[in-house]
Amino acid sequence: MTESEWQSCTDPRVMLDVLPGRASDRKLRLFACSCCRLFWRKLTDARCRSAVEIAEQFADGLVTARARGRAFTAARQTTRHVGAPTQNAFHAAAYAAHADPVTAARGVSGNAQYARGHWSAGPNGPVLRRWGGGPLCSLLRDIFGNPFRPQPRVAPSCLAWDGGTVKNLAQSIYEGRSLPAGTLDNSRLAVLADALEDAGCEQPDLLAHLRSPGPHVRGCWAVDLLLGKG
Repeated sequence: MTESEWQSCTDPRVMLDVLPGRASDRKLRLFACSCCRLFWRKLTDARCRSAVEIAEQFADGLVTARARGRAFTAARQTTRHVGAPTQNAFHAAAYAAHADPVTAARGVSGNAQYARGHWSAGPNGPVLRRWGGGPLCSLLRDIFGNPFRPQPRVAPSCLAWDGGTVKNLAQSIYEGRSLPAGTLDNSRLAVLADALEDAGCEQPDLLAHLRSPGPHVRGCWAVDLLLGKG
């Protein structure tokens, strides 16, 4: 895959193939969880929602691997007696809490496209059609940025400017996301970009991403960069 193909790709499976060795476990886990939040209403079993929430906490080191494992087991049990696409949604939630973050990301992205799919007539009866992968690819670009370029560097003086305003804003945005969608506030991200410019930051890719329509979620590469999260 080339840089241009990454920017225009609509197949998350192809994009995920580029990431081994370039992606942290945390970011892969947060991508999986963000996919699940795209069809939150279909996670009608509390065990599935809990699995996603605990997986998010695990990604940030707030719960133990044992808690993640229990959440995975509980969510997996919900998939036994429901039909597609509900089953795909439940499977996706279970995958979000899987022990291996690569398996989590791949498992969720595959099930997500059917979880938000639709039934249509086929020659042998109803067929579940996959939902387009574009929204999942947008999440990948938000979280992983452009893997074909080095991340921009933000000078320590920018982060220390005005008593740490930039880092404080970024932390507040990270913690104050909109639920259940899990998205970061675009207007506050734009204010963060303005603060960076006032602090003397001259990184066009970083500023442009903060001002882009998104969606932006936890793991957003620009916010992570400012917070020093990997």
